[in-house]
Amino acid sequence: MHKLEFRRQLLHIFYGFALLFLYHHNIIDNKILLGMIIGGIITSLMVKKEKLSLVRRLLSLFERDHHLEKFPGRGVLFFTIGSYLTLVLFERNIAYAGILILSVGDAVSNIVGRHYGKINTKLNPNKNIEGNLAGILISIPFAYYFLPNIYAVIAACSVGMFLEIPAIRIFGFEIDDNLLIPIGAAFTLTLFT
Repeated sequence: MHKLEFRRQLLHIFYGFALLFLYHHNIIDNKILLGMIIGGIITSLMVKKEKLSLVRRLLSLFERDHHLEKFPGRGVLFFTIGSYLTLVLFERNIAYAGILILSVGDAVSNIVGRHYGKINTKLNPNKNIEGNLAGILISIPFAYYFLPNIYAVIAACSVGMFLEIPAIRIFGFEIDDNLLIPIGAAFTLTLFT
């Protein structure tokens, strides 16, 4: 596996757990998350305009080249937006489960899919069934920790990982799965619990 992708997915997992740890222990709250989003947007614009070369070098360790050119920090920014919306819209345990499905499931889906994936999905030829199934299976125990309704958890993990597959575009702009997965998973958990 390419080292960049492995670093990206490790950051994905670490960021999700760190965010939940800090939020759960009241070190950060919704106002701070909103500030992080605004700060992230400003930082992204400044990096794109070549104003923050040190930040650009740091991002190059974790960012795909085309994202670094078009939308620096895209993954972390959408992860933060998706987490913020999930925490604002849903009950705390449901939100935590949705964020962990994003953090762990999406990362494992990417790693397994790139390394072992053979069967491409019909919705997106860049994604495969093996990665998606691995994302679902690894997400279940993490979500189950917060919500012990196994049927709801399986449904939420499945919906969350399904949202990882298609490339959804609105006005020509691709909606990042880091935004869709936690909201879709949390919404499904709300329906089934």
